[in-house]
Amino acid sequence: MSEKALKPMYLGESLLYFAIPSVILYFNIYYGVPYLDSIGVPLIISFPLALYGLLGLLFFASLIAYKVEGNPLTLKDLVKRFRLQALNRKMWLISIGTFILITVFEEVLKSNGKTLASIPLFAPPEILPEFIDPNKALVLPFTEFMGTPLEGNWWILLLWLVCLSCNIFGEEFWWRGLILPRQELAFGKWAWVIHGALWLLFFHAFLKWNYIVLIPTCFLIPFMAQRYKSTWMAAVIHGIGNGLLFAFIIPGIF
Repeated sequence: MSEKALKPMYLGESLLYFAIPSVILYFNIYYGVPYLDSIGVPLIISFPLALYGLLGLLFFASLIAYKVEGNPLTLKDLVKRFRLQALNRKMWLISIGTFILITVFEEVLKSNGKTLASIPLFAPPEILPEFIDPNKALVLPFTEFMGTPLEGNWWILLLWLVCLSCNIFGEEFWWRGLILPRQELAFGKWAWVIHGALWLLFFHAFLKWNYIVLIPTCFLIPFMAQRYKSTWMAAVIHGIGNGLLFAFIIPGIF
Protein backbone atom coordinates (compact mmCIF):
# COMPACT_ATOMS: atom_id res chain seq x y z
CA MET A 1 0.00 0.00 0.00
CA SER A 2 1.46 3.37 -0.95
CA GLU A 3 1.55 6.33 1.44
CA LYS A 4 -1.03 8.12 -0.74
CA ALA A 5 -3.50 5.37 0.08
CA LEU A 6 -3.15 6.05 3.79
CA LYS A 7 -5.85 7.99 5.60
CA PRO A 8 -4.76 11.35 7.03
CA MET A 9 -4.60 11.46 10.82
CA TYR A 10 -6.09 14.77 11.91
CA LEU A 11 -5.86 16.26 15.39
CA GLY A 12 -8.76 14.37 16.97
CA GLU A 13 -7.44 10.95 15.99
CA SER A 14 -3.88 12.01 16.82
CA LEU A 15 -4.98 12.94 20.33
CA LEU A 16 -6.57 9.52 20.73
CA TYR A 17 -3.50 7.62 19.52
CA PHE A 18 -1.23 9.60 21.83
CA ALA A 19 -3.53 9.85 24.84
CA ILE A 20 -4.40 6.18 25.37
CA PRO A 21 -0.83 4.84 25.87
CA SER A 22 0.12 8.05 27.70
CA VAL A 23 -2.62 7.69 30.31
CA ILE A 24 -1.80 4.01 30.83
CA LEU A 25 1.90 4.80 31.25
CA TYR A 26 1.24 7.63 33.71
CA PHE A 27 -0.99 5.35 35.78
CA ASN A 28 1.64 2.59 35.67
CA ILE A 29 4.43 4.83 36.94
CA TYR A 30 2.56 6.92 39.51
CA TYR A 31 0.28 4.23 40.91
CA GLY A 32 1.36 0.83 39.64
CA VAL A 33 5.03 0.96 40.66
CA PRO A 34 4.32 2.32 44.19
CA TYR A 35 1.65 -0.35 44.68
CA LEU A 36 3.97 -3.15 43.60
CA ASP A 37 6.62 -1.72 45.91
CA SER A 38 4.15 -1.79 48.80
CA ILE A 39 3.63 -5.54 48.34
CA GLY A 40 7.33 -6.28 48.13
CA VAL A 41 7.99 -6.39 44.35
CA PRO A 42 11.56 -5.07 43.76
CA LEU A 43 11.99 -1.96 41.63
CA ILE A 44 14.08 -3.82 39.06
CA ILE A 45 10.95 -5.86 38.26
CA SER A 46 8.17 -3.31 38.76
CA PHE A 47 9.68 -0.38 36.88
CA PRO A 48 10.64 -2.25 33.68
CA LEU A 49 7.24 -3.95 33.73
CA ALA A 50 5.41 -0.62 34.09
CA LEU A 51 7.40 1.28 31.48
CA TYR A 52 9.08 -1.08 29.04
CA GLY A 53 6.30 -3.65 29.19
CA LEU A 54 3.91 -1.03 27.83
CA LEU A 55 6.40 0.02 25.16
CA GLY A 56 6.73 -3.58 24.05
CA LEU A 57 2.96 -3.74 23.68
CA LEU A 58 3.10 -0.63 21.48
CA PHE A 59 5.29 -2.54 19.05
CA PHE A 60 2.69 -5.31 18.71
CA ALA A 61 -0.11 -2.72 18.58
CA SER A 62 1.62 -1.05 15.62
CA LEU A 63 1.71 -4.37 13.75
CA ILE A 64 -1.97 -4.96 14.50
CA ALA A 65 -2.80 -1.46 13.24
CA TYR A 66 -0.74 -2.18 10.12
CA LYS A 67 -2.93 -5.20 9.41
CA VAL A 68 -6.16 -3.33 10.22
CA GLU A 69 -5.17 -0.72 7.60
CA GLY A 70 -5.36 -3.53 5.05
CA ASN A 71 -1.66 -3.73 4.23
CA PRO A 72 -0.26 -6.95 2.71
CA LEU A 73 1.58 -9.23 5.14
CA THR A 74 4.87 -9.09 3.30
CA LEU A 75 8.24 -7.83 4.49
CA LYS A 76 8.55 -5.50 1.50
CA ASP A 77 5.24 -3.79 2.24
CA LEU A 78 5.94 -3.60 5.98
CA VAL A 79 9.33 -1.97 5.31
CA LYS A 80 7.69 0.56 3.02
CA ARG A 81 4.77 1.38 5.34
CA PHE A 82 6.96 1.80 8.43
CA ARG A 83 9.76 3.53 6.51
CA LEU A 84 12.39 0.97 7.41
CA GLN A 85 14.64 1.35 4.40
CA ALA A 86 18.35 0.91 5.16
CA LEU A 87 20.32 4.02 6.12
CA ASN A 88 23.10 5.23 3.89
CA ARG A 89 26.36 6.70 5.20
CA LYS A 90 25.06 10.28 5.09
CA MET A 91 21.95 9.37 7.10
CA TRP A 92 24.05 7.57 9.71
CA LEU A 93 26.28 10.62 10.12
CA ILE A 94 23.27 12.95 10.35
CA SER A 95 21.67 10.66 12.95
CA ILE A 96 24.81 10.64 15.10
CA GLY A 97 25.21 14.40 14.68
CA THR A 98 21.60 14.96 15.72
CA PHE A 99 22.13 12.84 18.82
CA ILE A 100 25.16 14.96 19.75
CA LEU A 101 23.17 18.15 19.17
CA ILE A 102 20.33 16.89 21.37
CA THR A 103 22.81 15.93 24.09
CA VAL A 104 24.33 19.43 24.07
CA PHE A 105 20.91 21.08 24.24
CA GLU A 106 19.77 18.80 27.07
CA GLU A 107 22.95 19.48 29.03
CA VAL A 108 22.27 23.22 28.75
CA LEU A 109 18.65 22.75 29.83
CA LYS A 110 19.34 20.14 32.53
CA SER A 111 18.99 22.50 35.49
CA ASN A 112 15.37 23.15 34.52
CA GLY A 113 14.51 19.54 35.37
CA LYS A 114 15.59 19.93 38.97
CA THR A 115 13.79 23.28 39.23
CA LEU A 116 10.50 21.87 37.96
CA ALA A 117 10.89 18.78 40.15
CA SER A 118 10.86 21.07 43.21
CA ILE A 119 7.33 22.19 42.33
CA PRO A 120 4.74 19.77 43.80
CA LEU A 121 2.75 19.59 40.54
CA PHE A 122 5.84 18.39 38.65
CA ALA A 123 7.53 16.40 41.42
CA PRO A 124 8.51 12.79 40.58
CA PRO A 125 7.36 9.83 42.69
CA GLU A 126 9.98 8.90 45.30
CA ILE A 127 10.14 5.32 44.05
CA LEU A 128 11.74 6.17 40.68
CA PRO A 129 15.27 4.92 39.89
CA GLU A 130 18.19 7.32 40.17
CA PHE A 131 18.88 7.51 36.44
CA ILE A 132 15.48 9.20 35.96
CA ASP A 133 14.87 11.08 39.22
CA PRO A 134 16.61 14.51 39.17
CA ASN A 135 16.51 14.63 42.97
CA LYS A 136 18.78 11.58 43.25
CA ALA A 137 22.50 11.81 42.59
CA LEU A 138 24.07 9.32 40.20
CA VAL A 139 27.00 7.64 41.94
CA LEU A 140 29.67 6.47 39.51
CA PRO A 141 30.70 3.79 38.94
CA PHE A 142 27.33 2.07 39.35
CA THR A 143 27.35 -0.56 42.08
CA GLU A 144 23.60 -1.20 41.85
CA PHE A 145 20.86 -0.74 39.29
CA MET A 146 17.28 0.00 40.31
CA GLY A 147 18.07 -1.09 43.86
CA THR A 148 19.74 -4.40 42.88
CA PRO A 149 23.51 -5.02 43.24
CA LEU A 150 25.26 -5.22 39.88
CA GLU A 151 28.34 -7.26 40.71
CA GLY A 152 28.13 -10.66 39.04
CA ASN A 153 24.48 -10.23 38.03
CA TRP A 154 24.76 -10.70 34.28
CA TRP A 155 21.01 -11.16 33.96
CA ILE A 156 20.66 -7.39 34.54
CA LEU A 157 22.51 -6.82 31.27
CA LEU A 158 20.03 -9.05 29.47
CA LEU A 159 17.14 -7.29 31.22
CA TRP A 160 18.32 -3.87 30.04
CA LEU A 161 18.80 -5.19 26.50
CA VAL A 162 15.16 -6.32 26.49
CA CYS A 163 14.07 -2.98 27.98
CA LEU A 164 16.01 -1.01 25.38
CA SER A 165 14.58 -3.13 22.55
CA CYS A 166 11.01 -2.58 23.81
CA ASN A 167 11.74 1.13 24.17
CA ILE A 168 13.13 1.72 20.69
CA PHE A 169 11.04 -0.69 18.64
CA GLY A 170 7.84 0.07 20.55
CA GLU A 171 8.08 3.83 20.36
CA GLU A 172 9.53 4.17 16.89
CA PHE A 173 7.18 1.69 15.22
CA TRP A 174 4.16 3.30 16.90
CA TRP A 175 5.05 7.02 16.77
CA ARG A 176 7.29 7.48 13.74
CA GLY A 177 6.40 4.35 11.76
CA LEU A 178 2.63 4.14 12.14
CA ILE A 179 1.43 7.62 13.13
CA LEU A 180 3.78 10.23 11.62
CA PRO A 181 3.22 9.27 7.93
CA ARG A 182 -0.52 9.67 8.42
CA GLN A 183 -0.07 12.98 10.22
CA GLU A 184 2.01 14.22 7.29
CA LEU A 185 -1.04 13.73 5.07
CA ALA A 186 -3.08 15.88 7.47
CA PHE A 187 -0.60 18.59 8.50
CA GLY A 188 1.93 18.62 5.67
CA LYS A 189 5.35 20.07 6.43
CA TRP A 190 4.29 20.97 9.98
CA ALA A 191 3.38 17.41 10.98
CA TRP A 192 6.61 17.05 12.99
CA VAL A 193 5.59 20.04 15.12
CA ILE A 194 2.18 18.57 15.98
CA HIS A 195 3.76 15.16 16.48
CA GLY A 196 6.54 16.52 18.69
CA ALA A 197 4.17 18.57 20.85
CA LEU A 198 1.89 15.57 21.47
CA TRP A 199 4.85 13.26 22.14
CA LEU A 200 6.25 15.73 24.66
CA LEU A 201 3.10 16.84 26.47
CA PHE A 202 1.19 13.55 26.45
CA PHE A 203 3.57 10.63 26.39
CA HIS A 204 6.27 12.25 28.49
CA ALA A 205 3.84 13.43 31.15
CA PHE A 206 5.26 10.67 33.35
CA LEU A 207 8.53 12.69 33.19
CA LYS A 208 6.77 16.05 33.49
CA TRP A 209 9.64 17.65 35.44
CA ASN A 210 11.66 17.16 32.24
CA TYR A 211 9.22 18.95 29.92
CA ILE A 212 11.76 21.68 29.13
CA VAL A 213 14.76 19.34 28.99
CA LEU A 214 13.01 17.03 26.53
CA ILE A 215 12.04 19.73 24.01
CA PRO A 216 15.09 19.07 21.76
CA THR A 217 14.49 15.30 21.78
CA CYS A 218 10.76 15.48 21.19
CA PHE A 219 10.99 17.84 18.23
CA LEU A 220 14.27 16.95 16.53
CA ILE A 221 13.55 13.21 16.33
CA PRO A 222 10.21 13.58 14.47
CA PHE A 223 11.72 16.36 12.35
CA MET A 224 14.50 14.06 11.15
CA ALA A 225 12.08 11.16 10.66
CA GLN A 226 9.85 13.35 8.49
CA ARG A 227 12.68 15.13 6.66
CA TYR A 228 14.34 11.87 5.58
CA LYS A 229 11.21 9.66 5.59
CA SER A 230 13.09 7.23 7.82
CA THR A 231 12.01 5.53 11.02
CA TRP A 232 15.48 4.00 11.37
CA MET A 233 17.01 7.49 11.72
CA ALA A 234 14.69 8.19 14.62
CA ALA A 235 15.53 4.80 16.12
CA VAL A 236 19.28 5.46 15.91
CA ILE A 237 19.02 8.91 17.51
CA HIS A 238 16.66 7.58 20.18
CA GLY A 239 18.61 4.40 20.79
CA ILE A 240 22.11 5.82 21.25
CA GLY A 241 21.08 7.88 24.25
CA ASN A 242 19.20 5.12 26.03
CA GLY A 243 21.88 2.60 25.11
CA LEU A 244 24.57 4.61 26.89
CA LEU A 245 23.45 3.11 30.20
CA PHE A 246 25.28 -0.06 29.13
CA ALA A 247 28.53 1.85 29.66
CA PHE A 248 27.61 2.26 33.33
CA ILE A 249 26.02 -1.15 33.92
CA ILE A 250 28.76 -3.38 32.47
CA PRO A 251 31.65 -2.14 34.69
CA GLY A 252 29.44 -2.59 37.75
CA ILE A 253 28.73 -6.20 36.78
CA PHE A 254 32.46 -6.89 36.45
